[in-house]
Amino acid sequence: MPKNRIVKFRVSSQQYEKILNNKQVRGYVTIASFLRDLALEKNFFIEEKLIENNKIVREVLELLKNGKEPK
Repeated sequence: MPKNRIVKFRVSSQQYEKILNNKQVRGYVTIASFLRDLALEKNFFIEEKLIENNKIVREVLELLKNGKEPK
């Protein structure tokens, strides 16, 4: 689908830096693609929680595999 509309808004310097950081952490190349996904309701909160839970499960499984009690 062609992208032929422009959306503009202003942010503070601190907000811009946070957007840049979040874009990079989530693996986006451009701010536009990152903000487009956010605006179109891609749920990063759920995605982050799933990733966090997967890491915890892997750690617990590794501890159990090594005969140790999870914390």
